[in-house]
Amino acid sequence: MVYVAVLANVNGNLPALAKAIEKIEVLKEEGYEIEKYYILGNIVGLFPYPREILDTLDDLIRNNEVSVIRGEFDQVIAESDPHAEGPDYIGRVNYPEHIKLALKYTWEKLGHEGREFIRDLPVYLVDRIGKNDIFGVYGSPLDPFGGKVLPEQPTSYYETIMRPMKDYEILFVASPRYPVNAMTRYGRVICPGSIGFPPGREHKATFALVDVDTLHTKFIEVDYDKKLIEERIRREGLPEELVRILYHGKI
Repeated sequence: MVYVAVLANVNGNLPALAKAIEKIEVLKEEGYEIEKYYILGNIVGLFPYPREILDTLDDLIRNNEVSVIRGEFDQVIAESDPHAEGPDYIGRVNYPEHIKLALKYTWEKLGHEGREFIRDLPVYLVDRIGKNDIFGVYGSPLDPFGGKVLPEQPTSYYETIMRPMKDYEILFVASPRYPVNAMTRYGRVICPGSIGFPPGREHKATFALVDVDTLHTKFIEVDYDKKLIEERIRREGLPEELVRILYHGKI
């Protein structure tokens, strides 16, 4: 059986991404034939490893192992003036102050080359796995950054979202941060959960493993050392609210 792995919401969290990649390699050693994997944004955003995340992804993209699309925070970085000398424009976006400070930090640490990397990422993912056509987006198909596909909804809810995408067998979305696996008469809606942004206090990081033939989906949990990130947040002088998000979720 051949699989693809689907990750989302990295949010500049290198320890979490590294553990997810490590887990994928372990699964391969256990006999899972993982053909490739997808990352649905946010690539950068809250946590203080933006350059390291891009370096990691650059290697994977060069080896044709991963396809990456933009998320909500990536889009904020992508919309910056390429000739701007600073991230002052971020002060005008509608986020809490600690999120703006995290995004300004990210903008500066990425540098011009890193910001160009983000701008070059596509907004949508279109691909074929096995005999199935797939479509991927961070938010929802009609609102790629501001839209949300909520978890634990009736089938009719997912059918409304999937109906415009009925030419595709799978819709991958990132926005809820909680895993979703909903089968509709038009196709399947899958959210892999979150790797780098804890959705809540008791929820572990997850990614999805999808059988390319049957579309059977399982969610794989990942453990990582949050203390490393907490220490770096404080060392970089970033807002204490980011530590709270790290341990308890929610913006």
